[in-house]
Amino acid sequence: MFIEESIWIKKFLKDLNPPHIDEVLDVGSSNLQFRTQTQPYIDENIFRPLRDNGCLISHLDKKNSEGVDFVFDVENMSVREIGKKFDLVICCSLLEHVREPEKVCSLLIDLTKKGGFLLVTVPRSYRYHLDPIDTMFRPSMTELILMFPGMEVIKKKVIYIKDKKKYKLCVISELLRYIIPSFNWKVNCLFMRQAK
Repeated sequence: MFIEESIWIKKFLKDLNPPHIDEVLDVGSSNLQFRTQTQPYIDENIFRPLRDNGCLISHLDKKNSEGVDFVFDVENMSVREIGKKFDLVICCSLLEHVREPEKVCSLLIDLTKKGGFLLVTVPRSYRYHLDPIDTMFRPSMTELILMFPGMEVIKKKVIYIKDKKKYKLCVISELLRYIIPSFNWKVNCLFMRQAK
């Protein structure tokens, strides 16, 4: 996750102030060490404000590690294995790391309570990055929306990543940024509501 992405999520959730969010499920943002030390802005900008509002947050990941409440492979699980649905489901920067994103999107919808909210982000343009795989899934906003049939889109946003110093990892992309100033890393952010 990028810092800019976490800031947008924090601001949007604060401005929206959605009612009746008691239980939150975070799908795929790794373990406690990653969320609080490797990328501490994930906890600072997203999960701390939710906890401060009294939300109970559960974390689902493939890794059996500290800070992971549900250990599952999202491509091979069902809602029955967790046994409940959530008021808010958050899935950030995961869909490019699964072989069947459509199947995962269907699961995310199923994990969201009726009238609940679903927040999904995915890179629109970003370098190849393994965790443990990268399928290079980089959907347009329209393609992303179509993966969530029946969900009401509340807010959609393309975030441009501006901190170029931090992401100077690919010589070709940096060369393209120099030649074409509009070339930049982008993340699609989508916030939806489940029909009641």
